[in-house]
Amino acid sequence: MQAKLITNFERLNEPAFKDKGKLICTSLTGNVYFPIPWATNTVEPSVLTMLFGAYETAATDAAGGDTAKIALRIAARETITGAFKTNAPYLELVAAGNVAMLETTGYDLRHDSHVHTTPDTLPAPTGFTVARGTLSGTLNVGCDALHGAGGFKCQICTGDPTVEANWKDAASFKNCSHNVLTGQTPGQMVSVRLCGIGAKGLGAWTNAISLMVV
Repeated sequence: MQAKLITNFERLNEPAFKDKGKLICTSLTGNVYFPIPWATNTVEPSVLTMLFGAYETAATDAAGGDTAKIALRIAARETITGAFKTNAPYLELVAAGNVAMLETTGYDLRHDSHVHTTPDTLPAPTGFTVARGTLSGTLNVGCDALHGAGGFKCQICTGDPTVEANWKDAASFKNCSHNVLTGQTPGQMVSVRLCGIGAKGLGAWTNAISLMVV
C-alpha cells in the first residue's frame, strides 16, 4: 500500500458510492488520528456527515425515476464527492506517510505497482537459428521472443569468428523471426550472430552459427 488516498469516486456506481461514503463519514467521526479542529478549507466530519445525509435523502427520493429528483441526487453526490476530495490532501498531510493512519479514514489506498524491469543488458536471445534462404545468397535468421527487446542486430563474419574485429554489422531487424539476410556470396562460409536491442543498447550476443551460403 502507498500513503495516497484514492479519490476517483466517479468510478463507483450508486450502491458502491453509498457504502464508501458512509464508511468514510463513520471512520472520520471521532477519529483519534485526525482530531478536531481541522485546517481551514477542509470539511470537518460533522459537516461531511450532514452533506452525505443530504445525498442519501436525494438518492432515496430519486429511486422512483423522477427526472428532477435524479438531477438533485446527482448534484448532491457531486457536492459530497467534492468534500471527500477536498479532505484527502489534508488527511495525507496529517498522516505524513503513515499508511496505518490513512487506513482508518475509510478511503481506499493506492496499491504498490509491481513493474517488471528489464536488466540493463539484455541476455542473449534463445532459440537462435540461421538457415539458407530460398533465393541464392540469402539467409533466414530468427530467435525466440526476447522480453525488453525493441529490435535485434545481426552481425556476420567471413573470417575467424573468435576474432572480434572480424565481425561486421549486417542488418537490424524489428521482429525476432522471419528475417532475411540478403547480399551474401554463394559458396562462401560465413558465421552469424544476433543480439537484442534494449533500452540500454545492445544485449549479449548469441553463439555464432557457421554455414556455407548457396
